Amino acid sequence: MPATFTDRESDLAALINQIGELPDYTVRMVVISGPGGVGKTTLANRLLHQVSTEYGGGQLYADLHGYAPEGPARTSEVLARFLRSLRPGAQPASVEELAAWWRSVTASQPDRPAIVLLDNARNAAQVRALLPGGRGHLVVVTSRDRLAELAPDGAVLHRLNPFDEAAAQQYLTRCLGEHRVAREAGATAQITRRAAGSPMALALTVTHLATAPDRPFAELVSGAPSSAPPDPSHPQIALQEAAVNQALDQSYWSLPRSTPAPAVYRRMASVFTSDFDLPLTAAVCNLTGAEAEAVLELLHERNLIELHQESAARSRVYRFHDTARAHARDRARREATFGEPEEILQRAMDFYLTTASAAEKILTPTHRPLRRDYVYPPAELIVFAGEAAALDWLYSQRDNLLYAVRAAVAAGMDRSAWQLAHAIWPLLRSSHDYALWSESHELGLQAARRCGDREAEVEMLSTWGVGLRGAGNFEAATETFAALLRLAREEEDRRAEAQALHELGSVRLHGGHPAEAADFLLRARQQRVELGRTSESQSDRLTYTRAVAITNVCLGQAQLELRRPAEAIETLRNARTTLLDIQDPLDAARALAWLARAHAIGGNPNKGEEEGRRAIAECEAAGSARWRAHSRELLGHTLRDAGRVVEARNLYQEAIGIYAAVSRRDEDRVRRHLQELS
Repeated sequence: MPATFTDRESDLAALINQIGELPDYTVRMVVISGPGGVGKTTLANRLLHQVSTEYGGGQLYADLHGYAPEGPARTSEVLARFLRSLRPGAQPASVEELAAWWRSVTASQPDRPAIVLLDNARNAAQVRALLPGGRGHLVVVTSRDRLAELAPDGAVLHRLNPFDEAAAQQYLTRCLGEHRVAREAGATAQITRRAAGSPMALALTVTHLATAPDRPFAELVSGAPSSAPPDPSHPQIALQEAAVNQALDQSYWSLPRSTPAPAVYRRMASVFTSDFDLPLTAAVCNLTGAEAEAVLELLHERNLIELHQESAARSRVYRFHDTARAHARDRARREATFGEPEEILQRAMDFYLTTASAAEKILTPTHRPLRRDYVYPPAELIVFAGEAAALDWLYSQRDNLLYAVRAAVAAGMDRSAWQLAHAIWPLLRSSHDYALWSESHELGLQAARRCGDREAEVEMLSTWGVGLRGAGNFEAATETFAALLRLAREEEDRRAEAQALHELGSVRLHGGHPAEAADFLLRARQQRVELGRTSESQSDRLTYTRAVAITNVCLGQAQLELRRPAEAIETLRNARTTLLDIQDPLDAARALAWLARAHAIGGNPNKGEEEGRRAIAECEAAGSARWRAHSRELLGHTLRDAGRVVEARNLYQEAIGIYAAVSRRDEDRVRRHLQELS
C-alpha cells in the first residue's frame, strides 16, 4: 500500500468492524459511495487487502462502468468474465443461464468464501444481478450514488467524504516534503481549497509539482478554470469533479507539446476498448513501438492513465480513470482535426483485424480464407512465437474484440465487422464462449448481408451454426445449416454444401436422430471425397482428406446409435488411420475413443477397454479438457456394461471433475450416468 494513504484510517477501521458484525450465513455487502475521484476504489482495495486472509476463495474484480459515456457494462459480460476466472471453458449464451451457473459455482465451496469488488456501480439492480450464491462471501461496491436500495439486503452503506483541509495539507506534506510545503503556506492553502478535498485532484497537482521541484506553488494557483462546469443538480459532487477536471486540465496543458503525448491522451480515450497496450497505441497514433512506450510511461507518470495489469500476452496494459477518460474525450472533441475521429476508429479496427487474422492463420490454417480489407495496417505487426502465444493474445483481448465488432457495426463499417467476426474463429473454437459466439456472428452475418458478400454470408452461417449446436440449441442450429445448404446450392459452392450436409448430420446425431444423421453424413462424405479428388492444390487435398475423416468420426457414432457396430468399427478405423497419417493427434484420439466403444458394443469388451485406456492417454497428451473427460466417460460406459461398477463410477467421477471446469451441460449428463449406477 502507498505511504500516502491519508485520512482514511477511521473509515477503514469502521468498515472492518461493520463487516465483522455481519452474519456469516449470508453474502456480506459493503457500499462505498462518494464523488468521482474521492478515493473509493483506493479505500476498497485497502479494505480487501486487510481482510483477504479470511476469504480463501480468491478475489474477483469488475468495473461496471456505471458512469462511462458509453453506458454501463452488460451483466452477461461481467458474469461471463467471472465464470472464466473460476471455471474456464464452455459457457451458456443467455444471461439467465450465466447467472444461474455463477450462483451455483460460488455456492459449491461454502468453506472457501470469495471477495467480489464491483467498481463504479450505477444502481442497485446492477449489483443484485452479480451477487454470488451460497454464504460468507464479501461483496464490496463503489458508486457515486448511495445505493440506499441495497440497505434492505443488509448492505453497509458508507459515505466517503473529501479530505478536510488538514488532511489535504498532510497529503501534500507527505508527497512533496515538509520544508517545501511550509515555505509557501499561503499558496499551499489555496491549492488545498481549489482541490476541494479531492484526492485525485491533489494527486494530479502533486505530480505536476513534482516534475519541477524548484517551481513555486504560487505559479499553480492562478491556473485556468475547469473545462467542465459544475452540474447544478449535484452541487456537492460537482464541486469535487470540477476540481478534478481543473487538475486534469493543468496536467494536460503541462504535457510537452514537442511530443505526441497530448494527442495520445486524446486519441486513446476515444477508442472503443476498455483498456489499451503498447501495440494498440502505436497503431492508433501512428507511432513506432519505442515512441508509444515512451509516451505511455510519461502519461502514467503524470497520473493521466492507470496501469491496469501486466500480462504475458500483452505486457503492460493501461486504462483511464472514468473521470480522466471523460476529460480526454472532451479535449478530443475540442481539438480533433477534420476526419480524425474516423481515422482513429479505422486504425483501431485495422489493428484488431490484422492481429486476429495473424492468430487465425497460425491456429486454424484450414479455416476457409476470406478477404481482408485494411486502410491503416499497423506498421509494426505483433509476431506470435507459436500457437500458445497466439491463443493467449486472443483470450486476453476477448472483450476488446467484441467491442470492436460492435463499434464497426455502429459506425457502418460492415466489412470490418464481418471480417473480424470471421477472424476470431480459433478463440470461439477453443473457449466455447457461446455468448461471444452468438453476438459476434449475429452482427457479422447481418454485416455480410448488408455488404452483399455471399461468400462471407456462407461462412458466417456455417460457423454460427456450429456455435448453436455446441450450445445445445439444436433447433436453431438445424435452421441455420438448412439456410446454409440453400445458399450454398444457389451459389454452386460445393465446399459449403458438403459442410452444411455434415453439420446437419451432426446436429441430428446430437439431437437423437441417428438414422437421419447417417443419411446426411453419407452424402457429406461422398461430396468431400469428390472435392478432394478434383482439387488442384495439395493444401486443398489435405483439407478435404481431413474433412472426410471428421465426417467418418460422426458417421461412426451414428452407426453405433443404430446398433451397427461392425460398420462403425470399419468407419472409425478408417478415420483414425487418416488422422494419424495427416498428424492430427487430437482428432485421431477422438476416433480411437469411439472405436474402443464400438469394439465393446460389438462384443469385444477386452479390446474396448484396451483401446479405451489408450484413448485416454492420447487425449491427455493432446491437452483437450473436453476430450480428457469424454474419453473417460466412454470407457466408463464400457466398464459399466461389463458389470465393473466401481471402476465405472471412478471414471465417471474423474470425468465430472474435468467437465466441471469446461461444460456444465456435459457435467450434468455424466452425473445422471453416475446416479443410474446406484
